Amino acid sequence: MKYSFLIKSLKYFLIFLSLIILTLLVIKGILQRGNNNKSIITFESEEINSTAQILKNPLFMGLDKKQQPFKISADKAIRYNVNENIFNLEEPTGEIETNSEKFFVFGNSGVFDNNKQTLVIKGEVEFTNKISMEFKTAEAKFDFKKQVLIGDKSVVGKKKDSTIKSQGFKIFNKENKIIFTGKSHLSLK
Repeated sequence: MKYSFLIKSLKYFLIFLSLIILTLLVIKGILQRGNNNKSIITFESEEINSTAQILKNPLFMGLDKKQQPFKISADKAIRYNVNENIFNLEEPTGEIETNSEKFFVFGNSGVFDNNKQTLVIKGEVEFTNKISMEFKTAEAKFDFKKQVLIGDKSVVGKKKDSTIKSQGFKIFNKENKIIFTGKSHLSLK
């Protein structure tokens, strides 16, 4: 069988075109492998790989030993795969209700342990009943089961017309007790 000149030319053109495309694909693959190391955006981060869950505006609720409710909320919570019961919180707020009033604790960041029912708050921590009492410190740990707020950083507390400064504190909500540790200074008006 004899092919016409046009068919023979088309056959050689298609073979030549396929070789050019194959060469371009090989070159592109080599260039992409070389550029992957210099990529600005990468999704292979240890933080992202270990993250199990990111929650926006989470709300955790529970009951203490006296069956009184408590709430913990935050702007954002991150739970890592390492320990699924611990949440890293941004702008956390804790709230506990007693028979007579509500108490609130605020801070910049925190860690909530769901198993132990504890909240560790750091950065501009404030504990208040929003009426007459206010305590400010740098770090505090609130145990919701025991209803105890503990801090070993310096604290400034105000209640009505009095102010107290101390090196540490323990507030027992169930007993309505406040214990100041270390050097303390009380000002009464």
